[in-house]
Amino acid sequence: MMSELAPLNKTPPNQTGRLLKCLGNNIIHNYLFNDFVESLGVKERYERFIKDSPNLFLSIARGSPVANSKGIVANTRRSIARLRSFPVTDVFKKHSGLMELTKEARLVKYFIFLFDAMVDVVHDANEDIPASGTPIPDCRLKLKEHQTRVISKTPHKPDIAFYYRGYTEENAHSIHAILEAKMDPDISGPIEDTRGQLADYGHLLNDKQATRTFAPIFYLHGHLLTLHAYYRDKLYIVKLGQLCFDTNIWTPDGAEDIQTCLMRFWFLLTLESDIFGHFCDVSEESNSFSFSQKVDVESKGDSKIKVLCSVSQNVKDGAALFCIKETIARYSYMIGRHVHLFRGKFNGKHDAVLKLSWTPVNRLPEGAAYAILNKRPVEGIPKIFSKGLLISDLNEYRLEFVLMEYCGQSMAEYLKDKADDQKDELVPGFVEQLTLCLAQANDTGVLHRDISAGNVCVKNNKVYVIDWGCAKAIGWGTAEDATRDTGPTQPSHIDVAKQWGFNATTVGQVEVAKDPFTGTPLFMGIPMLSSSPIREILDDMESVLYVVMDAVRPADTKRDDVQGFKFLDSPSLAITRWGLIQEDAVLLDKFGVSSITPRLKELICAMRQFLFEPENKVMNHQLWWDKKFVRRANWDAAPEFMHPKAIELLQEDNGQFKRTAEDEINTGPFKKLAL
Repeated sequence: MMSELAPLNKTPPNQTGRLLKCLGNNIIHNYLFNDFVESLGVKERYERFIKDSPNLFLSIARGSPVANSKGIVANTRRSIARLRSFPVTDVFKKHSGLMELTKEARLVKYFIFLFDAMVDVVHDANEDIPASGTPIPDCRLKLKEHQTRVISKTPHKPDIAFYYRGYTEENAHSIHAILEAKMDPDISGPIEDTRGQLADYGHLLNDKQATRTFAPIFYLHGHLLTLHAYYRDKLYIVKLGQLCFDTNIWTPDGAEDIQTCLMRFWFLLTLESDIFGHFCDVSEESNSFSFSQKVDVESKGDSKIKVLCSVSQNVKDGAALFCIKETIARYSYMIGRHVHLFRGKFNGKHDAVLKLSWTPVNRLPEGAAYAILNKRPVEGIPKIFSKGLLISDLNEYRLEFVLMEYCGQSMAEYLKDKADDQKDELVPGFVEQLTLCLAQANDTGVLHRDISAGNVCVKNNKVYVIDWGCAKAIGWGTAEDATRDTGPTQPSHIDVAKQWGFNATTVGQVEVAKDPFTGTPLFMGIPMLSSSPIREILDDMESVLYVVMDAVRPADTKRDDVQGFKFLDSPSLAITRWGLIQEDAVLLDKFGVSSITPRLKELICAMRQFLFEPENKVMNHQLWWDKKFVRRANWDAAPEFMHPKAIELLQEDNGQFKRTAEDEINTGPFKKLAL
């Protein structure tokens, strides 16, 4: 997350170009304007707009200045005789103080005056439209200059931000679009620093606004105006045209070109928010979501979502109303999975969490994982109130939602203020619950793959495993697996795939290929830190060990000061941890838990023996060195910490415990899918 204490320069140095670098080759240059409005579903509407008001901004266009090496300057060589009787609105000459500013500041100020003139033109034109006519869309946004002041609670200073009028505060949550202006000498496009700056503005809007489908960033480069539309992992650069003359000679054709650019800009900026940049209407501030129909996964979750103007607005029967209490902070990545989390009330009575997730269409939806888990008893997973798809495919990403019960604090937070004797009583039971949940999920055909401190929660002494967004359905690597029925009480893989609108075989192959790269590094098992292509339930159980040691660590120690949690890079941490697992005393000391109670020490040592001493001998370096090494467990140690039912399920396991042949698909052509 961005620090509020970052230096007040244009863009934080540690953020510059982060998204741009991730985009790689997914940048579509010179994307045609007509193709873009067609992708928004408003091409006919735009054609009607320019047909109904063909000369709307022509008076402004004819009075435009010239952009040259000195910046923008007054057009002193315009031939008045060639204007005939058409009026001229000379915005530049009207404000004589512009020439006293620097080139960039002059360009920004000119645009502000230009925008105000466009607002006036539209207002006057609407005054003359008869009652039966169609009014020109007016702008319901506030333009604010940010050349010398940051956007509230961010380090960013774009030149201009357009805010929604219906919001109480002007901050990153209430911005509709951003404009940056430059007078770079290279007219071929923005220089590298500027590209990174624009990308960071795109990341800011997509990160802070959960309803975003894309972030619109306008770039005024001298006399040329472009739109940079930042989607999840794609950037479309749409040329709108020129806002100034680029020669000292006024021409009627040049004025027509400027008029076209102004019309395009005005049309886009005045589109409804649920068309231009969001999946629902956000023009008015709200603290709630309403799902307009009861979501049924059998209908492919095709519920529509809208933001209500107020909590008191009536909700139709069968709708799910979620009122936001707070945003749950998460570090976000614009490439790959991207999540927004809110805590609040479901239908006024249930303490709930709403999770909105952008997921590549070739990955497993979290709702599909819950669909599998809920077909058999799995203890310790959240109750799901509602789930479904909001967008099935937008540039190869889907948007899904899961509305679930609130599951309390992390285990570490829950235990933080507990006395040693309380921890002695609670933690062994917590570990039993946790192992039972994972064993039942594994038996049902789901591997979590992201067991971490933040994903193990406790409420009323009950343990919950949350965030199944990185889960993998076991055995989806081949076409035969995809069609195989996994049990009489469980849907076949192909049925789940049909319900959620994805290809089971493709998703299975991609998830297998992603195995070595999925999870939270600090809590990953040693083989995963070493990019092992073989992933199974023992890797999640190893993560449980690290979660438990992190949770019982004395409150006066910091995670960063503990050698077992010091992260430089994944391979280094793998080797370090392999050294620490050699002896009980070393493990306890280097993970900062040597001073815990004897009972908890015995619990952790039993987990170490189960995971790393399959024949009462510590695993050798193959654990981190051999990519094809298959783990085995010491079942004699399991009763010391594991739930009896978990032991039973994992020992039976139906062949899912060791899946070498299936997972070795990583060494074949599907490995490239993960890169």
